[in-house]
Amino acid sequence: MVRSPSAVLLALACGLPAAMVAPRPTQAADCQTPMQGRYAVMAMGTVRADQRSATATPQARLLEERWQPDGRVEGRLVERVGEALRSTSYRGSLNVVGTCLVQVQRQLPWGQQLSEAVLDNRGRPLYSLDRTPGTVISSRWLPMAPGSCRGSDLNGVVLSSQVGVNRVQGGWKPNAVVQREVWRDGSVEGVALSSYAGVGDSVAYTGQLRLDADSCWGALAETDAKGGRYNYRALVVNGRKGARGYLYLQTDPSDLTVGWLVRD
Repeated sequence: MVRSPSAVLLALACGLPAAMVAPRPTQAADCQTPMQGRYAVMAMGTVRADQRSATATPQARLLEERWQPDGRVEGRLVERVGEALRSTSYRGSLNVVGTCLVQVQRQLPWGQQLSEAVLDNRGRPLYSLDRTPGTVISSRWLPMAPGSCRGSDLNGVVLSSQVGVNRVQGGWKPNAVVQREVWRDGSVEGVALSSYAGVGDSVAYTGQLRLDADSCWGALAETDAKGGRYNYRALVVNGRKGARGYLYLQTDPSDLTVGWLVRD
């Protein structure tokens, strides 16, 4: 057994026999059993309709997904592919394919969607990568508590980071936005710091979230001080001690953005 010299010297200085000093064994990852439960997922990237094509279309999605004890997957998805918007409920399966690595297969009306997720030591997915041919899409996962949500769950300060693209003269240009919001019972007032294709701006805005019945999904409509109007599909990420924040996917055809908005 190899002992570090510093550990041996420390033991001798304390009057302990050197034989008692040994390095702490490395703890094995305990993630072979994926943690069942409910998750919120935000994804962004590109897809090619034809893998031989040189043109990629931006794609983004939100998912609310439940992992069942028997390996079944059930969920709801809202997705943008370029200017198009689509949504569906779905079923699928979950399979362990490596150490702390799982594969998720989702059966969608427009075809099978395949992804692989990395797990933390508790068996929770944190990030995943699409494995469907032609896609370059990564996702972030957040655990959700059971139950439906209320507009008041977001009360307080919310900070956000948004990334995406906007349609300009037939092409897609990158944008990024950070925001500070104050929520009260489904109404929001905020300020957005933005860069659209490298052009910076700052603007105040107000908005209203209307949740679907018995759900954590909702429609968010916002208007800024310059008269701009913005629409999103939102998913409140409820925790055991109140909402952790919310995810959103923009539904305006010329703007394709996703954001994770964190409640203070």
